[in-house]
Order: sequence, then C-alpha cells, then structure tokens
Amino acid sequence: MIFKFNVFSSIQEGYSIMSFTCDNTGRLALLNVATQGVHLWDLEDKVLVRKFQGVTQGYYTIHSCFGGINQVFIASGSEDNKVYVWHIKREVPIAVLVGHTRTVNCVAWNPTYPSMLASASDDGTIRIWGPAERYRVKEQSSSNSDTGV
Repeated sequence: MIFKFNVFSSIQEGYSIMSFTCDNTGRLALLNVATQGVHLWDLEDKVLVRKFQGVTQGYYTIHSCFGGINQVFIASGSEDNKVYVWHIKREVPIAVLVGHTRTVNCVAWNPTYPSMLASASDDGTIRIWGPAERYRVKEQSSSNSDTGV
C-alpha cells in the first residue's frame, strides 16, 4: 500500500536542522539548528518567532522541548555541558543548570510534575532537576483510615 501526503507547511532555515519538536497545539515548533542554536517557529504563519540565546549548538544532535504548565517554558541541552531554560516569550535564559561534564543531548519535562525536568548527557548520566526547596509546593498530608495511609 502506498500513501500519498501533501505538504501543509514549509519553513526554511539557512543551516542544517538537527532536531525539531512541536508543542501540544501543533502550531509552534522548536528547531535545533547547527551552529545557530534553538529557534522557535510559528508553523501556521510560517514565521521565525524567536532565537533563544546562550546554548552552544555545533554539529551534535540536541533535542529541545516545550514544558511546564501550559508549555510556556523551553528547555535545551547544550554542547557546553549545561541545560538552558527560557520562558517562551524571552530570548535570554531564566535558568542555566550546571552538573553534567559532557554535552547534554536531550531534555524532557515530566508530564505529571511540570516543574520537573530530566536531562541526558554524553557523560553517561541522567539528571533530574526541580525547583529549589524554597520554591516547592508543600503537599498537605491527609490520613485515610480505609487505605491505612
């Protein structure tokens, strides 16, 4: 069986696109572009919305992602061994996470806990990141005699 597909949208970058991902709406896309970093595109309007600053993107494949509540944050690994986090409306990072000793290839937000992020690196480690203790939401404990908890 042969399927035929139509091109619904097309965008053009001046350098090699190493990876991409779309947000939950399918309208926005993050592109990791060789030697250029992370770019945010509006696929419907076919316009480059933002170029995020800070990340080092050479020729390794790095996977960035949308995340947080309502996907208003962007995260990316970097060849400088760091994880960068931006608000979707700001080009400058709001956080730079240090802890890996080699290129950070992939980041992923936890779908259940939107303040938790994981990163994977060429150093052979996966690190789990979350807010500092003073920013954590305190869970209220409740006793339930039916479950013995």
